[in-house]
Amino acid sequence: MQRITVTQYQYVNNRAYCEISLVNKHSVRATILNYGATLEKFSLPGSAQNRSVILSLKNPTDYSKGRNYLGGTVGRIIGRMRAGKWNDGTTMHQFELNDGPNHAHGGPKGFDTRVFSFRVHSNDHSASVVLDLVDAAGTAGYPGNLHLTVIYTLDDQDTLTYQLHATTDAKTLCNPANHTYFNLDGTGDILNQELTIAASNYLPLNENSIPDQGLRSVANTAFDLRSGKPLCQAISSTNPDIQRQHGLNHPFILDGDPIAATLTSSDKQQRLTLKTTAPAIVVYTGNHFHHAGLTANLGQYAGVALETQFPPTSDSTLNAITLLPGETFTAQTSWHLDY
Repeated sequence: MQRITVTQYQYVNNRAYCEISLVNKHSVRATILNYGATLEKFSLPGSAQNRSVILSLKNPTDYSKGRNYLGGTVGRIIGRMRAGKWNDGTTMHQFELNDGPNHAHGGPKGFDTRVFSFRVHSNDHSASVVLDLVDAAGTAGYPGNLHLTVIYTLDDQDTLTYQLHATTDAKTLCNPANHTYFNLDGTGDILNQELTIAASNYLPLNENSIPDQGLRSVANTAFDLRSGKPLCQAISSTNPDIQRQHGLNHPFILDGDPIAATLTSSDKQQRLTLKTTAPAIVVYTGNHFHHAGLTANLGQYAGVALETQFPPTSDSTLNAITLLPGETFTAQTSWHLDY
């Protein structure tokens, strides 16, 4: 069987923009763009037009027209950096501010806005695309040339695995992650889809979406997703932290269970099982979508992002996400579909 199809959909500034489709023996399909190392579609077989369980733009050419984060690989660091400052011993690095008073999602030229080179590989059990990018020193203020490799692999067990590898030639920061929004119903919102997260603690946020209040237990709060609950129960909570964000936008500190999270469709017919090597998941319920611009097809709560990463912090030393020459940053997340 043909497991990989590559289609060039545009050619700009001497760079080919391509869709890479991986398909398994059950006709589950993952479509990746080399623009932003983006997961464009993740489709189930046997449904109308092979229904995708993630949010997508109408056309692949739309992704480079404006920043949207749908399925992109976000970095050098995902999330917000307080005041865009990194206190590296006696040196204070200042990064570009692109989110009010903060630096966010790698700055205005983050990984999700870049064209990656790529190669493909398949065998009798799986298909992969390996995407590469060299991020030059000084981009958005980051020191060091960073070499990032992103690997998507779809196997015959209906699991899509996402791997990250990064090295640097100078001390820098590195905390990239995938920013796919899931909607297992395929249409509508995610309010009646059930989310379970194996996390006993979360990080509340201040008015600038920075977690500066320390670790809090989820027990007896709307953030307790350990036994699973429809997302509407959390989003409609009177918890002021949720109301301020208009939904969930919070880091959950994982307990280390083999299964970090599950998402179940409203009709209980589809289930996504997430495993990860990351210590935290930031859950974002698409609070900002409002049927405008390139995402005109998406309304509030159209999807939920499960961003596996090192959690954001108000500590300007950022020790947990510092990468040194000679070290390799590695991370892996897998999404398994039952349908």
